[in-house]
Amino acid sequence: MEQTPKANRVHIGFFGRCNAGKSTLINMLTDQPVSLVSEVAGTTTDPVSKSMEILPLGPVVITDTAGIDDTTELGTLRMEKTEEVVKKINLAVYVLRADEEPTADDMHWLGLLKQNNVPIALFINEINAEIDKENNIENKTDASIYVETHKGLSELATVIGAADFTSKAKRLELLDLLGGLTPLDVEGDQTLLQGLVEEGDTIILVCPIDSAAPKGRLILPQVQTIREILDYKGLALVCQTEELPAMINSLKNPPKMVICDSQAFDRVDELTPSTIPLTSFSILMARFKGKLQDLVAGVEAIKNLKAGSKVLISEGCTHRRQCDDIGTVKIPNLLKKQGHTDLQLEFTSGGAFPKDVSQYDLIIHCGACMLTRREVLRRIECAVVQGTPIVNYGVLIAALHGILERAISPFIDEIKG
Repeated sequence: MEQTPKANRVHIGFFGRCNAGKSTLINMLTDQPVSLVSEVAGTTTDPVSKSMEILPLGPVVITDTAGIDDTTELGTLRMEKTEEVVKKINLAVYVLRADEEPTADDMHWLGLLKQNNVPIALFINEINAEIDKENNIENKTDASIYVETHKGLSELATVIGAADFTSKAKRLELLDLLGGLTPLDVEGDQTLLQGLVEEGDTIILVCPIDSAAPKGRLILPQVQTIREILDYKGLALVCQTEELPAMINSLKNPPKMVICDSQAFDRVDELTPSTIPLTSFSILMARFKGKLQDLVAGVEAIKNLKAGSKVLISEGCTHRRQCDDIGTVKIPNLLKKQGHTDLQLEFTSGGAFPKDVSQYDLIIHCGACMLTRREVLRRIECAVVQGTPIVNYGVLIAALHGILERAISPFIDEIKG
């Protein structure tokens, strides 16, 4: 679980007003002091994340956000950060205090979560429950009573729980409540090689080791692909580009498929017999994380690029740029070689992605191995809705080398369907 990539985890966001008890609840659920707790409003500023496991959901990332009623000088900027969390999470926990009425801010943010189709667990913080018991005051802060009193809440929240967050007595009960939710836009049972590999199949993986390759390890898509081949009880054979012919010739029977790094597409295409299916890690990721058909459809925009066309090149991770970095160097150079000169190129990385992409003539996105499926789908939808063509690295490179038809042939029925 500790080694599960962040992008493959279920992301759960915790929302609510300042001092509603979000941080206290997170610390109780994780059994660790993840978030700073204080009576001072606005203690949580930027989103704070923690990885853990919640069964039966499995590995998750929980994110504490700033209070939605933050009125400090930086409150507006913090709300923008919180809005970004809304767009990326698979589940939401919204916290209300039993001794306070829901406000217009609460209903706005609950509505925003609902608008984004995020399943919501509404947790009521019975903040004075123990004091009430000591004073023999009847406790009427049960979640069902609270929601019955405030009718609009039941239309927004899918699951409701209540507890005194300063006590660990209900920790397992609340974890079970979260674990029983159905998250939005997770990979679920789908895999990178869904329908492509069967027991006994031999798959050759071409993994170039160049200056951009991480020292002493493989990149995440390569590791995930090897693991899945093993899960399917197939045979994973790994080589560099120039060793491919020798590896193919050493086999008694041809491999089921060759999968390569997109940067080596042209050379691997030359070295792989046309009878052997060929695709790339990036295209597998496009199929796994997003909508391959939309990314393939975006290829048509390449031929329409001209001097002055605006192109956004977006990467889902942040890393130190190398002299032959694929996003900022290799792809721009490849576009120039194909006659697409004097383009206006803009670059984003990590969590940054413009809200308004209508200004661009084309978006070129990475394979998105470090982004959640929900975030990838959101970016693709953002582009499609605004009428901006979008492709990913693998699709673009295959198209520019004239081998796109071959590269997507293993998925052609899915794309047409």
